[in-house]
Amino acid sequence: MSLPDTPLHCNPDELSRLDRLKEIDESEIDELDLNPELNDNGDIDMSQDGYSESPDNKRAASVLDEDISDDVDDFKPRIDIGSPFSSQTNMVSQVNPTSSGIPTRRLSLSQQSKFITYCDEKLMSIQRKFVQSRGLNYNMSGYENLESLLKDLKSFTDFIWYSVEGIPNSDYLLKQDLYLFEKEFNMKNASLPVDRARSFGQTSYLLRIADDLLEFTEKFDLTELSLDEKTSTVSKLFKLLFILDKIFARIIDGTIPGKVKMTGTDAVRLCGIAERTRMKLPTYFETQNIQGYHFELSKIYLESLERCAT
Repeated sequence: MSLPDTPLHCNPDELSRLDRLKEIDESEIDELDLNPELNDNGDIDMSQDGYSESPDNKRAASVLDEDISDDVDDFKPRIDIGSPFSSQTNMVSQVNPTSSGIPTRRLSLSQQSKFITYCDEKLMSIQRKFVQSRGLNYNMSGYENLESLLKDLKSFTDFIWYSVEGIPNSDYLLKQDLYLFEKEFNMKNASLPVDRARSFGQTSYLLRIADDLLEFTEKFDLTELSLDEKTSTVSKLFKLLFILDKIFARIIDGTIPGKVKMTGTDAVRLCGIAERTRMKLPTYFETQNIQGYHFELSKIYLESLERCAT
């Protein structure tokens, strides 16, 4: 089989006729200038389009720079996580018995029954005081402000967590590194079996607190509070949310005495509560003229949601 012939090519410069080149007219060059406002040195002439280096323009640019700086500051942490929920709490005295190898006391069946009864009564008491604070019962007084409600919810959270961890105050969770704690916990408790008798409804009550917290918070008006009162209230709100996040994250991981992990049903419920809180709380802050706290808002239930997604 024969190969096809190679096509012929023209010699170099055979088609080029340099003597026939036509110079471009200056008017045509002007039409090709896509940036007529540029000078020969490449700088834009700011005197065009009404711009001038007047004091008013300089002042406006300065205000714009200040606004940008304020926006950057809004994304910086504004709450000291290392400080306790209440000023009376001594953070130094808080010790984690699980990480130190000290076993927590297991409740008997009768004690578990009393625990459930108390939790039901406590929830009803908080709900009753909240309704009274809405002005639906004029014969009894409810919560005077959101901060007093947050204190009750924090105290109730501490009581439930004490039945799990054996520590009467959950403030130490604010500074706990969950990833380091998980490694330490697994090394010390790898040989221990799962003890489901230690789980008797604590997760359900904690989920109820997280769900009610958002509903209750949205009903309070913070616009009449002083700056110090508003700052104190917002700080307590975030700290309670961060404590609940750490608690839920540890239950999901099973890094609690008994090593019982959160069920799939409770995890789905938690995701709904967490996402709803992250969506609604910024809107509530906007209605209450609360500026900033973008960093804290971005951290709400972040630990829990990361574990629910895996």
